[in-house]
Amino acid sequence: MDATHSLKRPLLYLLVASVILAVILGISIVLRNQWGWFEIRVILTTLTIAGASVCGLACDVSRAFRGYNLLPRAGLILTIVAACLILLGMWSDSNSSAFWKTTICLSVFAIATAHACLLSIARVARRFRWVQTVAYQVIFGLALLIAFMIIWEKDNQRMFQFVAAMSILDAGLTLLIPILHRISKTDSSTPPPLTLFEETNVAAIDGEILQLKKRVAELERLREEIVGSV
Repeated sequence: MDATHSLKRPLLYLLVASVILAVILGISIVLRNQWGWFEIRVILTTLTIAGASVCGLACDVSRAFRGYNLLPRAGLILTIVAACLILLGMWSDSNSSAFWKTTICLSVFAIATAHACLLSIARVARRFRWVQTVAYQVIFGLALLIAFMIIWEKDNQRMFQFVAAMSILDAGLTLLIPILHRISKTDSSTPPPLTLFEETNVAAIDGEILQLKKRVAELERLREEIVGSV
């Protein structure tokens, strides 16, 4: 997913259009005082598209110049699939428990992946990288726990306590990483930090430079052979 295939602009347009449409429809429904299931579905559709656009933007901004971009790609795929399932279930009035469990679980993992992508763009010094690693584990651990509760319908107090505890830890790490990002930028004793994706970009560029140097050296050798044989 290189720069030429960035989805940032179409996702931004989609987000702006869906928000404007939601506002217009909301005002129209309020003024007309009509709150039928159809009107509610229309509002929920625009909000779903807006939410999917936000998650897609979060994944797109974390993409690397080169490489597989597994996390951003996975986030985009999960977001698209989850949004489509939500719209399908909403407009078809699906009553299938398995369908909605699958949809909600995919939505949870789409949000978790977008969250992880946003945290990954923080420029944190190497000595703080473990905090990012722990944050990723907490984010996806929380998503797994929520999915477990949804699939097996575990609604006891202990499970809610675990979810609440992990949510608090998730929120704390999410607030801590931007602070570490700021500390890393102001630390004059270390070189300016790079994000994990920027390091991937630099490594990819260095690899291309090395290949070009080898190619130039090979061409210079061939030129010397041609000139020397004259």
